[in-house]
Amino acid sequence: MPNKSTNKIQDSHQNDNTLRLGVRELDALLDKIEQIRPSMDNPDRNFVRWNLRIVRVDLTIEHQTGSKVVLPVATRNISRGGIAVLHSSFVYPNSRCHIGAVLEGGHKLDIKGTVKRCDHIGGKVHELGIKFDNEISTKDILGLDPMQEAYSLERIDPKSLQGNILIINESEFDQQIMLKLLEETELSIAVAENSETAIKRAQKGCELILLDIQVGSETASDILLELRAQGIDAPVLIMSSDSSAPVRDELRMAGASGLISKPLTKDRIHQALAEFLMVDGSTGPIYSTLENTDPAYDLLGKFLSNLSRTILTLETGLRESDKDACLTICRSLASSAASLGYTPIGELAVNADRALSNGNGVRDAAADIRRLIIACRRVKAKPASAA
Repeated sequence: MPNKSTNKIQDSHQNDNTLRLGVRELDALLDKIEQIRPSMDNPDRNFVRWNLRIVRVDLTIEHQTGSKVVLPVATRNISRGGIAVLHSSFVYPNSRCHIGAVLEGGHKLDIKGTVKRCDHIGGKVHELGIKFDNEISTKDILGLDPMQEAYSLERIDPKSLQGNILIINESEFDQQIMLKLLEETELSIAVAENSETAIKRAQKGCELILLDIQVGSETASDILLELRAQGIDAPVLIMSSDSSAPVRDELRMAGASGLISKPLTKDRIHQALAEFLMVDGSTGPIYSTLENTDPAYDLLGKFLSNLSRTILTLETGLRESDKDACLTICRSLASSAASLGYTPIGELAVNADRALSNGNGVRDAAADIRRLIIACRRVKAKPASAA
């Protein structure tokens, strides 16, 4: 079940919603609604719903006549694809709408969508289900932590999991279990039983690494540091039966991207892999479209050899909220990537540059920067025609 996350609006009129409910009254009402309509995991849902209890957001409804009305509504939960809000009266489904608010910490909700349902809960309380025009990052809005197995996707088609991954585990039996759990996917899977073998195989290219918490005499933190020292920047998910805060903190400091609790299950590992292979970008490698006769083709090698360092610099800038460093990298990639045949990278770099320039800081551009980082990890040397 999703964790509860309560947020309040930084607004002097935060209690002014159409239901005339303050924080305590809203919590009590939502607790009752949860008993009737729980936000539990549902195998038919594409996205995990996370509790988001905000006393007021401004919901602008667009009528067919062209007129607009702003409704101060309360929120119940949110996902990558939509949000549920509470209002005091009926709203016609298929109404176009806009959601605007400023959350604690300065994060802004500025989302367009469509009202898909209006359910009468009781009395004057109605719940509106709103579908967003474009998916959002719940990680940014709620601060979800993959090290605590907080993921966005609920229903995963195994066939949608594609790309190259590496499993690092000393036990042949455990390796066989992992391969069994992933047999329905379209993943290309390599295995390694120690850090030396892992580095050699990772340097051949992979989109994601699954690392056991202990591999022989080496700890996951030791192996992580070796991987990063060799310029291997693929996301690393740790498989561990100990998910305590001290263990998470140690792994995070060593460079881990996420954690999967043991014992492993097929659905859970699919969900974890999907977060890194699918959520912030499409799967599969990105190849240069340059022909070997193009004058710029000889520059591909230098671009690729510098890309790992570029990614690490961008990740550091994102982590430390260094706007200037992020802008420098984004503008460099916007110029070089497109001219070298990596058009998707160039476009994502332009989007990140625009978000940084138009926003108040790195936080406002975090989702765009993260998409750029993930895409850069998928860059490969060979043109698509030679893949």
